[in-house]
Amino acid sequence: MHFHVGLRGDRYPEWGQISERMRAMWPRYEIFLLYAGIEKGRDTDDAMIEQTLRTIGSASVDAVVCLALDHVWRADGTPVREASDFWVANEYVLHLRDRLPGKVLFGASVHPFRPDFETRVLECVEHGAVLLKWLPSAQQFSLAHPKISRALEFLSTARNGAPLPLLLHVGVEYAVPTSDERTRPYDYLSWGFWDRFWNRVRRERWRTPDVDGARRTIDAALEAGAVIIMAHAGLPYFAAHATLLEHDDFPVVRQYLERTARGETGRGKVFTDLSACATPFRKGYFDELAELPPDLVLFGSDFPTPVFELTADLDEAWRDFRAMLDGNLERIAVPQDNPVDVNLRELEHFFPGHPMFTNFDRLLT
Repeated sequence: MHFHVGLRGDRYPEWGQISERMRAMWPRYEIFLLYAGIEKGRDTDDAMIEQTLRTIGSASVDAVVCLALDHVWRADGTPVREASDFWVANEYVLHLRDRLPGKVLFGASVHPFRPDFETRVLECVEHGAVLLKWLPSAQQFSLAHPKISRALEFLSTARNGAPLPLLLHVGVEYAVPTSDERTRPYDYLSWGFWDRFWNRVRRERWRTPDVDGARRTIDAALEAGAVIIMAHAGLPYFAAHATLLEHDDFPVVRQYLERTARGETGRGKVFTDLSACATPFRKGYFDELAELPPDLVLFGSDFPTPVFELTADLDEAWRDFRAMLDGNLERIAVPQDNPVDVNLRELEHFFPGHPMFTNFDRLLT
């Protein structure tokens, strides 16, 4: 699960867009193209569609959850598409599913501020949605907003009386930017000393997130029976076990998983996925990830986020990681195999026999 798709918007603007601002974010955009197997300068909608289909079609996994991402909506129900640097329509994911039936699963996205939220969610369910995707920072909403509580309560029974799982981004986010830097902490479920310190010295201050309100929203949703998948286990990306340098929501995610395992989350459940975890820094968390309640952990990819062959040559993986940070794209050795398969192979090596690789199938049944 957790496979991103996108379009530049040159031919199919109704299906999604990557803004000029995002395409100018060097080297971020170039790195995504590199790992997606798309040549710079040939990043057209047609090329992106065909390369996406090739990657999914040749992957050894049974199926891939392709993710839509609704654009920004204001709290008054006004659509603000131009405020999204990256958005993907549900209709595009359905097109991919039509091209690869049985291989593509529908990961829908409906912004909670949409005035027709419930109607749109039910339409997605009718079209076979297996989950709903939210990325609060890029979609520019706080989990503490009253409308989020109502939306989550609706999701708890949206699938013919059963919950429609919510894939919720938790923790730092670098892949999909927000056009309003102040909203970057909207993905956070904690706000500690070093968060406050760096926000005081930051040139453009972020909004202080209402983490207590966000967690009250989540707790109420769980009591109502919601199923929430906290993506990436809330891990930092660049600085393992160094909260002085980078925000870390892993302790909060771990707490929610342990509460779920003890039956302390009402009728609902919290899961996490290990997408974008095959990186040198996140490898430092593998022992702790292996201790999480195994039935609540899901395998994920986060394609086209870079994946590193940690088992082949860790030194080389570190060199590639540093080259990525420095923007030395010519020095990055992109794995030759299908990136989805590389990610699967790496996690199977470090987590042998773990049920994460089949848990999502059981979650849907």
